[in-house]
Amino acid sequence: MTAHSMHGRYARMFAFWALLAFVAYGCFKGDGLADRIASWMGDADRTFIDPFPILKTLKASTCIAIGVLAATAFVIMSVLNRPRIANVLTEAEVELTKVTWPSWAEAWQGTIAVVVMVLVLFVFLTICDWLLVRAWLLLVAGGVG
Repeated sequence: MTAHSMHGRYARMFAFWALLAFVAYGCFKGDGLADRIASWMGDADRTFIDPFPILKTLKASTCIAIGVLAATAFVIMSVLNRPRIANVLTEAEVELTKVTWPSWAEAWQGTIAVVVMVLVLFVFLTICDWLLVRAWLLLVAGGVG
């Protein structure tokens, strides 16, 4: 591998695993693809191995969901390795190496500044709201009587 082809490798790997994690979540998390297929199959959803690591049981519906996940992994890998997309990911990775990242102390100071500002705005807007509600009640009560 040349130095240039290594430049987007990590970006493509991250994109691949992140997308695959989303698909896997959709396949196996509660009421996901595996559960939907199991409900469609009903009694025909045969159990192959019980208990099965991570997935609890290995059923026909689970095997179909694993097949969908494998096919999706192949499609994701094919799409991410297209020259146009690979170039975009390569350029993004190169640009990220140029970023000056804050130190932990700078990040902490920024976080504290944001939290303080949010609290100040919260107090200010709460007081304004209270005053406007009081003024409205005085106007409405004064107009009625």
